[in-house]
Amino acid sequence: DYDLSLSEYNRGCIMGYDNEFISAPKLDNLAMAHAALKGLLGSKPGKSTQMVAIFDNEEVGSLTKQGADTPLLRNLFERILLQLGLSGEKIQRTIYQSFMISADMAHSVHPSHSEKYDPVLHPLINRGPVIKITANQKYTSDADSIAVFVQICEKAGVPYQKFVNHSDITGGSTLGNISSAHLDIRTVDVGNPMLAMHSVRELAGVEDHAYMIKAFSTFFDL
Repeated sequence: DYDLSLSEYNRGCIMGYDNEFISAPKLDNLAMAHAALKGLLGSKPGKSTQMVAIFDNEEVGSLTKQGADTPLLRNLFERILLQLGLSGEKIQRTIYQSFMISADMAHSVHPSHSEKYDPVLHPLINRGPVIKITANQKYTSDADSIAVFVQICEKAGVPYQKFVNHSDITGGSTLGNISSAHLDIRTVDVGNPMLAMHSVRELAGVEDHAYMIKAFSTFFDL
């Protein structure tokens, strides 16, 4: 038995008049995985437990043993706390005192289809991480978690944007609400803006990637 995957042959590159764009396959969502890991590795040791969870099979439903729509994250969380000597009520209190950032790439405004976006809250490449908001609860962001991420960005000196789906267009979703259904931690949905999502080659901003790494590093240092 074997698995077969088709991939873009050409390597990713930096491009643009001022080398401001990243052109590469699978930026969604390897870019956020890379930013989270770089942020974790660049953070300082602290008293809190820091974790990056990178799930597989998002695009096919997440219902695998390594997907987000399973007890995997909660089981791992509880096992860590048990090894730290916590149990019962203390585990539940730790969960409610925790915070999670669900990071998945976001759609930047496409110049040829600007009518598909909210006229005010629409993200642009290289203007900073995007906070995702939706009324149908496809994103986990609420007033509480948004305020936390805004403070993280301000502390890091990172600009941020907000994204709301056009009112008559159904948007996508992320692993945030799937994970929070199994582990009820306060969560915010964010991501960097990009074009050509799910294409063989995707396009994102160099500055945005640096901004997100800085935001993650600041978050892990809290």
